[in-house]
Amino acid sequence: MLEARDVVNYLDQYLRIREIPDKSLNGLQVQGKKEVRKIGLAVDACMQVFKQAREAGVDMLIVHHGLFWGALQPLVRSLYDRVRFLIENDINLYCAHIPLDVHPEVGNNAQLAQKLDLEVEYYFGNYKGTPVAVYARAPKKMAPEELHTRLKGVLGEHVRMDAFGPATFRNIGICSGAGADFIPEARSLGIEAFITGEPRHGIYYYAQEEKMHVYYGRHYETEVLGVKALGQHLEETLKLSTQFFDAPSHI
Repeated sequence: MLEARDVVNYLDQYLRIREIPDKSLNGLQVQGKKEVRKIGLAVDACMQVFKQAREAGVDMLIVHHGLFWGALQPLVRSLYDRVRFLIENDINLYCAHIPLDVHPEVGNNAQLAQKLDLEVEYYFGNYKGTPVAVYARAPKKMAPEELHTRLKGVLGEHVRMDAFGPATFRNIGICSGAGADFIPEARSLGIEAFITGEPRHGIYYYAQEEKMHVYYGRHYETEVLGVKALGQHLEETLKLSTQFFDAPSHI
């Protein structure tokens, strides 16, 4: 058992919450119990996950997509219901959006590169001053279908491949979630294949004409990896029980 404020302070420092600009209000979003015995983790802050967390006896829930974004929001309708549920059940809600995407150890992009046996060379793709996409290299050249097979093994059979690039390649870009906007920059860096979550209509013919492979693994599935890795890290470091709650959007 730990004080909730100690867990929050650890997360703030480990994930560099105060250093990384974001439209998400990262950090502790809703205050709950003062003591934490069990941590829950999920991709999205939604009622489905909140109810699972309550049934599992969670004291703090850590999510990638939190409740508060950008400008001030009125506490009405579903947002009011969510906040009220957390307060009534004394559950702390903590959010880590871009800080979790870009973390070099438990980040979504770093974790996907690791699971694909790729070496991360550097980050690119500016988001509010932070490079968020990964430039990675395969140990040796691979065919597009080989990377597709590896991705399906990590993310699921739904992974889509738009194979417009060379017969073999080594330079691979990764940006989880909605990272398709970084594909033109990736191409300018010599990246031959790019992995992200959501497709974008305007990118289809760009990739085709620029002779580039693009793989889409869905927003949710590409952002499960970092959340799970963070849970494992907290178990090992803080010696707290953790549980992941799966609530896929299939997007």
